[in-house]
Amino acid sequence: MPAHPAIDVDRWMDHDEVPPTQARSFRGFLSVTKEAPRRFIRFASTTPGRLTIVSFILIVAILAAGGAMVFSSEQRREKLDTLISQTEPLSNASQELFNALSEADSIATTSFLKQNDSDVASREQFLRATQRASEAVIHAGHGIDEISSDDMQLVLAIQKNLPNYVQLVSTAQTNDRLRNPVGVAYLTQGSELMQQQMLPAAQQLHERTSRKVTDERQSLVTPLWFPLSGLIAAVGFLLLAQLWLAALTNRRLNLGYVVATVLMVFATLWASASAAVTWMGTDDASNNSATSLSKLTQVRIAVQQARTNEALGLVQRDYSDQRHQQFVNSVKTIDATLLDIRDDVANPRRVDNARESLRGWDNAHALMVADLRNGEYGNAIKTALGDYRLTPGARSSEYSTVNFKILDEQLQALISDNRSRLQTSLIDGSVAAGRITNLVLSLTILAAVSCFLGTRPRLQEFL
Repeated sequence: MPAHPAIDVDRWMDHDEVPPTQARSFRGFLSVTKEAPRRFIRFASTTPGRLTIVSFILIVAILAAGGAMVFSSEQRREKLDTLISQTEPLSNASQELFNALSEADSIATTSFLKQNDSDVASREQFLRATQRASEAVIHAGHGIDEISSDDMQLVLAIQKNLPNYVQLVSTAQTNDRLRNPVGVAYLTQGSELMQQQMLPAAQQLHERTSRKVTDERQSLVTPLWFPLSGLIAAVGFLLLAQLWLAALTNRRLNLGYVVATVLMVFATLWASASAAVTWMGTDDASNNSATSLSKLTQVRIAVQQARTNEALGLVQRDYSDQRHQQFVNSVKTIDATLLDIRDDVANPRRVDNARESLRGWDNAHALMVADLRNGEYGNAIKTALGDYRLTPGARSSEYSTVNFKILDEQLQALISDNRSRLQTSLIDGSVAAGRITNLVLSLTILAAVSCFLGTRPRLQEFL
């Protein structure tokens, strides 16, 4: 049977017309975009919509407030750890460097006044002091990150001059053993290098590092006001939401919101109490320890320098009124500083012992000056360097060495005690910051979940 010809009316079915999808998609996107605000407004005007929006705002506010506190506390803990492990050890290394240099200069000078049987012991003491200074230079250099910084330049200057100083003192000691008078000139030159270049550089390094510790510590003990205000605001939002939801549903309390409010209140109180205790306790302890530590370091350096000048005057056999007045002024300054910090240190008895030794040294120094002015050089050296235990009937206040040693030992112990107090206060601050981080993070997550669970049953009532 022949095929029937296609009817022209149905030929449109043989052709696929491709619609302009790109244009229609763009128009559809515009229509959806225009419709979205209207749909949101219609949704927000309904009770389920308002519940959803309020719940979303509360959850975001809770997470934002808790996240800000967690982030700030963790950041503070990291900075405290850096202060404990890097900045404070650098300051301590500069303090040890300062002390070691002063001690080396004092030992080098007093060794010139001792007899031959003490030369070996004096040289060993000097070598130990210079070795401690070298180690302190290395420690200080390792604690500085920026090679081109001023701190590193000070360390390099000390490192450069230290071998020159040791060489001058060694040459002076060699000439002294040979009874060559030129040894005094080498000793004087070495002492001038120490007093005019090395000690000022060490003092400047110590002041800079101590100031850095103080500045960082003060910035880290201030309460976290902004995150705390966020927690308080989150509690306020929860209370307002409770009132609004009670008016909306004619129910007094929403268990989920109540739990969330209690959790956030506890988080706020915990963070506030920890911040207050850390601020008050750490601030007082750190301030007292840091201030006392700085003053004690300056006192110990002043003691070492006074001892050096005392011995240098004997070596040069030139103890003028001006040099004596410098010693008297140093004693007055040292005594006033010790009296000022007595109530701030952990062991005030050590300060009393140090002041008593200082008075004994001052009395012995006066006897030494009197012997010098009477032409009794041998008695003056005995007063400055002798041991009262070797002389029957002698008193410790008649000899400089024993009082100087006791004074230096007490100062060294006070410095160690105050550094331990400072480190303890910083560690306590780091531990407190870590506790805030962990607790606030947990409470914030639980509060957000409680808020969601408190809203969900109310939404289900409308389904």
